[in-house]
Amino acid sequence: MPVDFPHPTLEGLIVPVFKFAVAILISLLPLNALRVLGYKLLFGYRIAKSRIGFGSVLAVDSAALTNARIGFFNLFIGPMNVIISKGASIRDRNTFSCGYWVLQEENKNKNYTRTLEIGAQTLITSGHYFDLAGTFKLGDRSWIAGVGSQFWTHGVGVQDRNIEIGSDCYLGSAVRFAPGSSIGDNVLVAMGSVVSGKLNVSNVLVGGIPAKVLKENYDWKTTHE
Repeated sequence: MPVDFPHPTLEGLIVPVFKFAVAILISLLPLNALRVLGYKLLFGYRIAKSRIGFGSVLAVDSAALTNARIGFFNLFIGPMNVIISKGASIRDRNTFSCGYWVLQEENKNKNYTRTLEIGAQTLITSGHYFDLAGTFKLGDRSWIAGVGSQFWTHGVGVQDRNIEIGSDCYLGSAVRFAPGSSIGDNVLVAMGSVVSGKLNVSNVLVGGIPAKVLKENYDWKTTHE
């Protein structure tokens, strides 16, 4: 039986499309100071001592950046709240997206929290995808390394949507986090792993499909294999 997906109305699209168009124009301004000023004046974002790279589009409900660095051609789009803490660095060509379908009448009681929280002194490299119908939290000093990782906070029949990554973690290339998944502090997630549940343990190496604890009492910052 075919699934009847909800379709956005024209009225519901006018404001998002206009906001996105204005954000694109701001992103193409030649100086960081002009881009920051444009986002602050036109959208009311709270931006302090931060750099937003050329071509990085921020078209969201709210944004708060403190001493953060965003590289080139990143896309933040949708009815979500963005918090990027002191010393966080996001490199190039990442996508942070929340569909406007979450605001439709039939979805208003489904608790789509629509929040991105990036902790202090974190690093997100390039070419990753973040679905933000729910909440994504990246703990302080954690790294999303390599390329091609995906983080999903919605799906058919999903109730527990939020993803939480603890502090001092390292995620290798091409990992996948399913809705409702989480890891503890000081965790190394091996390249290509699929985290599909709550691994709320710390100081471990996890890997595999689905991911499981491979080594305990593991400190990725001091272990060399």
